[in-house]
Amino acid sequence: MSEQIPASPIPASPIPETAPVVPTPVAETAPVVPAPVAAPPSPARRSSGIRRFLAISALVLACLGILTSTVAVWTHQVALNTTRFTALVTEVASEPALIEPVSSRVSTRVVDALGVEARIAETLPGPTKALAPALTIAIRDAIDRRLQVALADPRVQAGLVKTLSFTHQRVVNVLRNDVDAMTIEDGYVYVDVWTIVDKALAELQSIGLIPADVKLPDLSTGEPPAILSGRLATALGVTLPADFGTIKLMPADRLVAAQRYVRIFDIAVIVLLIVTVLLVLLALWLAPNRRWMLFGLGVGTFIAFLLARFSIGMIRDAVIEGVADPDVARALRSVADAVLEDLRGLTLIVLIGAAVLAIASLAWGWRSRSRSSTAGTTQ
Repeated sequence: MSEQIPASPIPASPIPETAPVVPTPVAETAPVVPAPVAAPPSPARRSSGIRRFLAISALVLACLGILTSTVAVWTHQVALNTTRFTALVTEVASEPALIEPVSSRVSTRVVDALGVEARIAETLPGPTKALAPALTIAIRDAIDRRLQVALADPRVQAGLVKTLSFTHQRVVNVLRNDVDAMTIEDGYVYVDVWTIVDKALAELQSIGLIPADVKLPDLSTGEPPAILSGRLATALGVTLPADFGTIKLMPADRLVAAQRYVRIFDIAVIVLLIVTVLLVLLALWLAPNRRWMLFGLGVGTFIAFLLARFSIGMIRDAVIEGVADPDVARALRSVADAVLEDLRGLTLIVLIGAAVLAIASLAWGWRSRSRSSTAGTTQ
């Protein structure tokens, strides 16, 4: 049996060493930071903003309220107060701007009522009748000059002021629903001024414009206007216009509206005063700094009244420009200037008061800061 030779083991081939696997580096990225979200305003901050807005609104309304209530009170105490109105008009009774239109209107009315041109034409012979219009104008101008001299007399001026005062009182009475002060004819409201006509005629007779031998009737008896007009026409030997002795005021259908407006105005004056005081108090209560609110009230009121002073002249011109008759417009401008001058004086007083309030509030603030700074330095 053959001997088997053991197989020699096959040496294992060595396994080549490999480099350790190094992971591929990954680029680092910045962490994602969420965008900041604005925090909702706190209730206290939101309430402070609303309060500041309300304070500014109350400040503006308070300044406007001070202006409107001041003008309303002045209007109530002048336009609807006969004593105050008469005192203001008395200052312009001797002004040529008022005397000349009045004398011109009266002289024209007298010439027309007496029929001067027709009377002159009757007395002129033949071809010379053509001179009647020129002679009538000359006579009218002469009467005009004579009336200007008469109206410069203190007694006549006093009678003119009484006429204006009486007429103003009647107008106010009508607006206050005093039916006895008015007459309604042909759809118009007429104010009866026969009592003043009686006094005016007596003044004219005393200075010689009406002959002394003319017996004037008593026009203060309160009889119907037609009877008084007839007696006066007979005494003067003239035909008087149908509306003589009365003043045509307004259409009757507008009277009710005017009376209603006056009643509303009376109430509005009181309401404006109360609301203005409440607005001032509200503005001070809402203000985070009352010193600055006082300063704002002073400055706001100053600006409002300064604008009002500039507007007074424009309003006056706008109203008077609607008057077609230049003589009447000139007379109205003279009276309006005298009346509005009183309003300008009142606005000047308020302007000075507002400026003092603004300066005082600033001085108060400077003094407070000075004290605080001194206290901090000492510590």
